Parts: sequence; C-alpha cells; structure tokens
Amino acid sequence: MPSFGKDQAFLSKIIKFANPKLILVKFDDQLAAFLYENKTLRLEGIGTFTLDSKVSVPSELEKEIYYPIEGLSFTYNPKCETDEDVITYLVRKLHKIQPLIRSDLESYLSNIRQFINLGKPYTIEGVGTLSKNNQGTFEFTPGNFLPVKEELNPKRENADHNYPVRSQSNAGRVVAVILIVIAALAALGGIGWGVSNLLSKRQVSNNNEQQQGSIDTIPQTGIDTSTPITTAISSSNTPTASGINNATSATDSANYKMIFEITTSKERAHRRTVQLHSYNHNSKYDTTHIGDVVRYRLFLPVRIRPSDSTRVKDSLSIFLGSRVMIEKQ
Repeated sequence: MPSFGKDQAFLSKIIKFANPKLILVKFDDQLAAFLYENKTLRLEGIGTFTLDSKVSVPSELEKEIYYPIEGLSFTYNPKCETDEDVITYLVRKLHKIQPLIRSDLESYLSNIRQFINLGKPYTIEGVGTLSKNNQGTFEFTPGNFLPVKEELNPKRENADHNYPVRSQSNAGRVVAVILIVIAALAALGGIGWGVSNLLSKRQVSNNNEQQQGSIDTIPQTGIDTSTPITTAISSSNTPTASGINNATSATDSANYKMIFEITTSKERAHRRTVQLHSYNHNSKYDTTHIGDVVRYRLFLPVRIRPSDSTRVKDSLSIFLGSRVMIEKQ
C-alpha cells in the first residue's frame, strides 16, 4: 500500500499556517476500535464504513503484525451525520466532556475533508485511505488492522498520525503557573483586607473626633452623675484639680467639669480614669443618656475663677492631648 506520510505532514503544516489557532486532534485509534467492535462507522460529510461481521479482529498477542482488512466496504455520502454512539464511545474512552469531544471530532473530520479536497489521499490508521476521484466523490482503499487494546496507542503505519503527548516538563509548568496564580490571588486578597481594615479604622477615628468636636459646652439637663473613683492626689508638675482649687478662694470661684473624653464603653472610661489616677490626677466620669445610648464622660473637677476658665481649659488640652470642654456644676 502506498505511503502518503510526507504529503500529509506537509499539508498539515499548510493548514496550521493558514489558521494558527487550528489544533489537529486525531481519533484514528478510537474510530478504528469502534469500527471493529460495532462493525459500522458513520462519519459526518464522509460516509459509512461497514465491516463484515464474519471478519475476526487480531488479538493483543498479534499486536506486532498488521493484517490487511478484508470485508470492509465504504459508501460515500456527503450528507452523512456522525453516529451519536461514536460520541458516547469517545467520551467513555478519552474521559472528556461531550461538548469538547463533539467539537474536536468535528474539527478532525473537517480537516480530513479539506485534506482530500486538496487532492491528497488521507489515511485513517486502522481503517484505510480516502481519496478523491475525477468525479468528485471519495474513494476508499482498506488498510491494515490495528490490534485492539485498552490503551488504544498501537504502532503507527504513518508517523504523521502519532498523537502529541504532553511531556512531564509541560505538566510541571502548568502546575507552577497554577501555583503562581493562586499565590498572586492570595496576596491581592491580603492587600485588599489590609486596605479595608485601615479605612475602617480611619472612619471610626473620624467619627469619634466629630462626636467630640460637636460639643463645646454641655448643658446640665438630663445628667446622671456618679463618681465611682473618688481618690484625689495632687501633682506638682501638672495643672490638677487640687492645685487649681488651692489657688482660688471660695468667694470668687466656681466648680467646673473639664470634660476631655466621651465614650460609649464603660470599660474604657474606668481604665482611663485608673490610668490618670496613677499619674496623681483626680479624674472621674459620669454618664449621659441620649435615647437608648449611654455615654461616659471623663472629666477633671476643678474650682476656678470664671476669668481663668479659658486658660485652664487650654492648659489641660495641651497636657491631655485632646480637646477639653467646660461644664459648670
């Protein structure tokens, strides 16, 4: 039987050059095995192959011997459709999804028709050779049997029909790319979480500043005063309440609350008060109710002249590092 390996390889390169995205997927082994098993093979736009039921297929033990196929006939039919049984068989053997198998098989058969219409015979391994005659129809010459085995990867009559095999190095590259993509996505997720967390903290800080800045003087109505910590120790280095009280007389002075922090956390109010007590400052806190919300106001009680209130307020603001509000008791 004549060999057309060089011609098919050359034309395959022409087809690939004309359409770089075209990938030639071959199904020679599977189609031959289907024909041996079912005795009939219908291919789209080509025709029907029929194998005599009396013909015996060589066994696995005879895999190195190629027997000519006898009892195999072909009927050309350009309107022929591929059997659904062929699709099901390929899905089962190749372990791929049906839409992918159907698409690859259509491309494979289209390539065969293009090859034959260019005037070159095309050999389907294990089935035979198709060519185009002067009348424009396809002629068929039976080929040699391919021994049927589970792997469906026998020795090739035509080297151009060998399937491409993915090397281990290519598989390793694919795994490496997947790992890199996963690492990049994880890094982006971490950066996004960090930015979101930072923005949230800034928003909370801005809200607290707005709440403290919205009050300059606070009226006395609706105030429930409590003094859970009453220890007062004077300090010689800071403007404490006791130091200020000693500098003023009872006739020209008044009692004031120097409010330096407002919080909704009782734990925060208590902790901050204890901290200031450790610095010898007579810090206290009380509560105010706005609707269902309880707010804790941290303050220093002082007795000063009204004319000194601004100076004392500014001094405490600098010392405590926060805005101080004045409330007369």
